[in-house]
Amino acid sequence: MLPFLRTLLPADPPLAPMVFSRRPIVHRFWLTGLLAAWCGFALGFWLWASQLALVEVTALWPALKLWHARLQIELFLGAFLLGFALQSGPHVIGGKSPPPVPLLRLLALLQLGFLLSLPLFAGWPAWSGQLLLSVAYLGAVYFLARITASGDGQRRLSRGIPLTASFLPLALAPWLPLEQPAVALWVLWCGPVTSALVAAQQLVQNVLGGQNLLGPAARRFAAALLAAWSLTTLAAFLLPALWPAAGLSWLLVLFIFSHATRFLSAARQFGFSSIQLTLLLGFAAAVLAAATLLLPSPPLDATLHLLGAGTFTVLILGVAARVVSFFSGIPALNDRLLCYFLLLWSLIALVRAASAIGWSPSPPLLILVLLLALLLLATWSGRVALCLRKISLKITPDLLYK
Repeated sequence: MLPFLRTLLPADPPLAPMVFSRRPIVHRFWLTGLLAAWCGFALGFWLWASQLALVEVTALWPALKLWHARLQIELFLGAFLLGFALQSGPHVIGGKSPPPVPLLRLLALLQLGFLLSLPLFAGWPAWSGQLLLSVAYLGAVYFLARITASGDGQRRLSRGIPLTASFLPLALAPWLPLEQPAVALWVLWCGPVTSALVAAQQLVQNVLGGQNLLGPAARRFAAALLAAWSLTTLAAFLLPALWPAAGLSWLLVLFIFSHATRFLSAARQFGFSSIQLTLLLGFAAAVLAAATLLLPSPPLDATLHLLGAGTFTVLILGVAARVVSFFSGIPALNDRLLCYFLLLWSLIALVRAASAIGWSPSPPLLILVLLLALLLLATWSGRVALCLRKISLKITPDLLYK
């Protein structure tokens, strides 16, 4: 039995201890993201089960759908994206790192803003909560713009400006009807997808050994991204008939990214690993999501869940586990086990998307899928939380203001 387990879960090489040159902040943002994930996914599982008549539908269903969207977009995705951008932004863009204390104040604004905007409050407390959420994301825009201005000019079009602009939709999100799939899709495509494309450039270049987006390729990427933003905005708010054009524009963005960075060939040469699988599965789900928009009557809810569960959750599962392992010095998960988790979650995401276009899994299958998803999230989040705690313990007094 033991040799069999060694075959299934080969040992990982030991991690080299990481020496901090400045105070890490990523663990604070990502802990908030973990807490939001549990609330958001639990609510999402309940809504899914009620949608398929496994549990009773209540009169609060529309309101709960809105809060599921808000939890997942504003706090789960938002906290993970903020943590990555504010921690790694200077490295990705090539600019100067801001001091840590002002960046941590953005986290406090995010937390307080979301708490005040909960249904427990009404009137001015709720409005002030929404305002604080917007200020937190606009603060990220401000700091990232400063990093971009002081950063590498060659990476400005492909990384600095897109990463900075990607937090503008998140700043607007608290004021939008996110329960509407078209609106939520606009936020995801123009916000987190844009952020993910910048982060993926860094991972493809530095980890997989791909190429950087420079020169004419960077200009083509920026032009295609601007066209995709424009068409997605028109489709979401004014002309739904433009969704196929928006989907085609995102396919063009993804093609330019893949071709210019040599992503697929670099991933093939890199070999089987969790980070390779993370990027491939996330990219494939994004391509599939964009392709669904080409249909005559695009299934926007299915597209939304392909992006949310198939792209972003997969990217967070894989990238976060890798980052916290190196920061903490202890492995979050065995690399091969994480690969199994990524494949399983991608399958769950496909089942969820398929159920949004008319396919109804049987109650036993749905229960099995939900239990597997809960077990996966519990194992992953428990190990990541342990690494986040270890990062916090490694911060020495001399790093507090660096």
